[in-house]
Amino acid sequence: MNSIKYCSGKSKAFVGAGIALPKNLALKFFLFVSISTFLFSCGSSAERMSDREESAKVSQEVADSVSSYMKGIATDTINGISHNFIRTADLKFKVDNVLNSSKKIEDIVAGYGGYISSSELTSNKHYTQSTQINKDSILEQTHYTTVNFITLRVPSQKLDTVLRQISDLALFIDFRTLRSDDVKMKLFSNKLAENRYKNYKNKLETKADRVTSKQAQVLNTEENILAKQTMADEKRIESYDLADQVNYSAIKLETYQAQTVIKQLLAVQEQVEPYQPSFFSKLGDSFLNGFQILKNFVLFLTNIWGLLLIFVAAGFGIKWLVVYINRKVNTAA
Repeated sequence: MNSIKYCSGKSKAFVGAGIALPKNLALKFFLFVSISTFLFSCGSSAERMSDREESAKVSQEVADSVSSYMKGIATDTINGISHNFIRTADLKFKVDNVLNSSKKIEDIVAGYGGYISSSELTSNKHYTQSTQINKDSILEQTHYTTVNFITLRVPSQKLDTVLRQISDLALFIDFRTLRSDDVKMKLFSNKLAENRYKNYKNKLETKADRVTSKQAQVLNTEENILAKQTMADEKRIESYDLADQVNYSAIKLETYQAQTVIKQLLAVQEQVEPYQPSFFSKLGDSFLNGFQILKNFVLFLTNIWGLLLIFVAAGFGIKWLVVYINRKVNTAA
C-alpha cells in the first residue's frame, strides 16, 4: 500500500507542478508513453507486493502454529546435554483372551493421554470337524486362533509406564524391542535450511521490486520466490512431523491367544429324494424305446440293401467254388 501512495504522489506532483507540455507532437507522445509506463509499473509492483504480503501473512500464521508446537517438544538431558529422541517400541505377547486384553489396552492408553492409531483383530480358522452324534444332530467343532495388531501413540514421558502396564497382561512375551533415535541435529539442520530459504526469498523480493520493464524477468523472479518459499515450508513441515514423533511415541503390539475350539450343535438337514417315475411309466417308456430301436434297425437294413445283395452273391459264389473243387478232387481220386 505504501508503494501505491508513493506512485500516486509522484503522478500528482508531476501534473500539479503546472509544467507546460511542449508543442512538438513527437515529444508529447514520448512523454505520454513514459508516464503511462511508469504508472503501470508502479501498479504492477504494488499488486505483486500485495500478493506477497497476503502470502506472507498466511505463511506466518502457519509458522506461528508450528513454532508454538516446537517450543513444547520433549527434551531429555543426558550428562547436561539436551536430546530430542524419537522413541518407538514393538511388543508381541500371548494373552488369555485377545478381545478382553485389547479393551484393557485401550483403557490404559486413553488414561495416559494417548490414542489408538489402528487396531486389526482377526480370527484365523484352522479347520472344522463335523461329527453326527445321533439321527437328528451333528456336532461341529471349529479350531481357530485370534490375533490383534494394534498401533498406538502415547506421550513420550509415559512410554515406559504404558509398556509396563501392558506387559502385565501378557502370559508369555515373544519379544519386546525399544528404540531411541536422536533427531536434535536434524531439527537444527532443518531450521538452518529454512532460514537460508527465507533470506534468499527476501533478496529475490527486493530484486523483484526493482524489476519493472521485462515481464519475463519479473515472472522468473516470482517463480524463484515461490520455489524458495515452498522449500522453506517443506523444511518447516518436516520439523513439525519430527516434533510430533518426539512428543508422541509409537508402540506396535501383536497379541494372540492359544488355539480355541468352538463347539456348535447343528440339526441334521432332511434330505430331499429326487423324483422317480412309476414302474408302469418306465414299462411304457421301454416299449416305446424298443419300437424306436426296431424302426431304426429296419431303416438301417434298407439303407444297406445293395451291400447285402453283394454279400449274398459272394456267398453263393464261394459255395459254388467249394462244390466245384470237391467234385474235381473226387473225380481225380
